[in-house]
Amino acid sequence: MGQKYYDKTAEKLSKANELIADKQTKKDLELVERPVIDDKKINVLVMGVSGAGKSTLINSVLGEEKAKVGDGEAITQKMRIYEKEDVMFRMVDTVGLEYNFMRQQKILNELSQWSEDGLSRKNLAKLIHCIWFCIDAQSKRVPKESLDYLYKISKMWTGVPIIVVFTKSYSTKAIAENEEMFWKVMKKYQKKKKLNVCNVVSLLAKEFVVDDDITLKNYGVEKLVELTSDLMPKAKEINEEVMTNWSFRMRKNAAKKYIKAARRSAFTVTIMPTKGDDAQFIENIWENMFQNIAKSFVLDEADEAKMREKVNKAIKYLKYYLSFTKLLRVVNAFLAFAVTDILGDIASDTAEDLHKAKKKAEKKASLN
Repeated sequence: MGQKYYDKTAEKLSKANELIADKQTKKDLELVERPVIDDKKINVLVMGVSGAGKSTLINSVLGEEKAKVGDGEAITQKMRIYEKEDVMFRMVDTVGLEYNFMRQQKILNELSQWSEDGLSRKNLAKLIHCIWFCIDAQSKRVPKESLDYLYKISKMWTGVPIIVVFTKSYSTKAIAENEEMFWKVMKKYQKKKKLNVCNVVSLLAKEFVVDDDITLKNYGVEKLVELTSDLMPKAKEINEEVMTNWSFRMRKNAAKKYIKAARRSAFTVTIMPTKGDDAQFIENIWENMFQNIAKSFVLDEADEAKMREKVNKAIKYLKYYLSFTKLLRVVNAFLAFAVTDILGDIASDTAEDLHKAKKKAEKKASLN
């Protein structure tokens, strides 16, 4: 009587673990299947120390006073997004970069959360495609702290193109000196950390009145806009890759949850003194695990058959280690746990490779 009870309990626990995994993965897989939101614009992250002229630059690109301008003060208190219908990119303004770890971390966290939200919603309008790194040309220096912070930011979007912008370039004679100075600093810095700096632009975003007789005209903004527009195809390609990798990660996470549920079930049914054959319980658990992994990676019948072929080869070897005797149940339980984990990883890795190959073939076909 007791053993029959354990049989039923083992079966119920196996199903319960699978139901829990189903519930956990449902949302992940729903997010992956969402259509991508893309309005064809890219997002430019505008960053630099307080007083570097970020707001003035944004206003110049927009052709109107939208961003607040301060005289050396931290005016922007949080992330703000600026756009205009006839400008092919949005500008994401952050609080001024200060050499304060807590402040920097706060900005990093805010950007990370914003980007993660964009990924989960599959919204390309919430990813960073390009960075304008603003430096006050009058400072005559590029602090290592600024480059370190730029490196931390750029790591969030691997390969994102960076345009260095020397703002407040009042003296055209100093342009060559500033740009030469920057590339010397970068050559030394790049030996340790790589930054994808594509261009350096010197500009004066707003005309500057020297005195009643002399006014310096603004220049360079059109060049910056043109260079940014030229980077759009490359920038969008990088973020499409980010989105694709995120989808792969979500599918792999879903598969891992099914493997975890199967491991728990395998351990449970082999450690309990069931009347039936443990191997039968285990094989049912494996069968459900393989089906769910195939579902996670949306494998068709042909690809699922390929996955199972690889798994079956492994089963032949691993079954040898599972004696399923009524003695040493604890040993058998841990063996069942380990073997299930190995088979789950083999199935998941194979399914992921097949899914990626299919997506690659689909992309290639769409380009032809």
